[in-house]
Amino acid sequence: MAKEKTDLSSFESEFERLGKIVGRLEEGNIPLEEMLKLYEEGTVLAAKLSDTLKQAELKVRTLSKVHEELVSFETSEFDEE
Repeated sequence: MAKEKTDLSSFESEFERLGKIVGRLEEGNIPLEEMLKLYEEGTVLAAKLSDTLKQAELKVRTLSKVHEELVSFETSEFDEE
């Protein structure tokens, strides 16, 4: 469980960092070199966050399916009696 909390904390801090990068880029008055570095960091973070969300969605779908199967099994057990 501790690992999940660390991952969530990491996700949240990376999401916050991405927001700061976007805000800084939207300000516009920064040197080109800094802008390129921020853009690169932002695209890497966005890809990582997207992957994390996809993995979380897959896990939720898997857990939901297992739950549905358990409920279906328990319900069918009572129907047989």
